[in-house]
Amino acid sequence: MDGLPVLLSAVCERVDRVVVNRVQDARFRRLAFQQKIGAGLTVEQFQARVAQGSVRHVGMAQSIAMIADAMGWPIDRITDEVRPKVAYADVASEFLRVESGQVAGIVQDGVGYLRGDPLITLHFEAYLGAPEPCDSAEIEGSPRLSLNLRGGIPGDIATASIVVNAIPRVLGAAPGLHTMRDLPLPAFVPRVGSSPRLARRKRTS
Repeated sequence: MDGLPVLLSAVCERVDRVVVNRVQDARFRRLAFQQKIGAGLTVEQFQARVAQGSVRHVGMAQSIAMIADAMGWPIDRITDEVRPKVAYADVASEFLRVESGQVAGIVQDGVGYLRGDPLITLHFEAYLGAPEPCDSAEIEGSPRLSLNLRGGIPGDIATASIVVNAIPRVLGAAPGLHTMRDLPLPAFVPRVGSSPRLARRKRTS
C-alpha cells in the first residue's frame, strides 16, 4: 500500500493526492491472518481486541509516513480507524465458520493530513466473502493515474516473495535502516532449476 503508489508517482510532474484501496477475501488467507482481522468474534470481542492492539492491519501509519516522505509532504496528522465488518449471512473458510451477526473481518482507514487537507488515504478491507478483491492506487495530479489490480495480490504468497526477491537489493545496500523506497527496484529472482511454465502446444499429426 506504499511502494506501488510511490512507484507510480515517478511518471508525474505534479502530485496532489494519493488514494490506495485494498480489498481481500480473507477466506483464502492463512488462519493467523483470519484471526488477526477478528473473523468469528462478536462485535464486543472485536472492539476489545482493537483496544488491546491485537486486531488490526499493522503498518498503516508507517505506510502513510513513507508516502508522505517520498512526496515531500510535511504531514502534521495521521488517523488510523478500525471497525468491524459484520457478516449478514453465514460464511466459512477452511479454518473457521462465521455466523450471521458475527464479525467477518476488518475495515480500516488511514489518512494523512496537512493543515486539515487529506493528502493520503489508505483504505483496507479484509473479510471472509469479500465479493470483489482488488488492489488499486489513484494519484491525483498531472497526469491523473488510476491502477486497479482485479482480484488483488495474494497476501500470503506476496509477503514471502517480496522478502526473498529483495535479498539481492538488501545485500547491496549500505548499513543502516532502509525502507522500500531507499532500495533499487526489486524484481523476481529466478531460483536454481526454475523456469517459466510455458503453454504446451498441441501436436498436429
